[in-house]
Amino acid sequence: MEKGYYTLPMDFESILERRQHPQCSLKESIHQHLYLLLVTHFGEARYDPSYGCELWESDFSLMSQLKWKDVIRESFEQSIARYEPRLTQVKVRVEVEEFDLMTKTNRFVRKRVGLGVEAFITRTNESFSFFERIFISPLSTD
Repeated sequence: MEKGYYTLPMDFESILERRQHPQCSLKESIHQHLYLLLVTHFGEARYDPSYGCELWESDFSLMSQLKWKDVIRESFEQSIARYEPRLTQVKVRVEVEEFDLMTKTNRFVRKRVGLGVEAFITRTNESFSFFERIFISPLSTD
């Protein structure tokens, strides 16, 4: 297995001390980068304010769930097209689940979003899959 890509997060202390930074495969590197795109909100990366995903901009949006899923899907597809040239023929799917969480004093409704990516690795034409679930929108219904 080829290991020519650095893992995230970067350990700059090790690098400055001239120690080898851990490496990973091409697929692992792409997976890590897609996750970074997913969890970064616009404006968080100072070098490029458009780096990230719409997910965090519309977290508490009042639009319909169907429209919201389309906005997130389109945003993630655009981010991948712009920032992950190692993938081609990218298709993104969005799933949304709601959970009731009870504590001794409060009831919370949490939304969990699943984002899946089906694509091909540009260099090898090998199929690539990505799927991550993250919790968003903690709402108290106390």
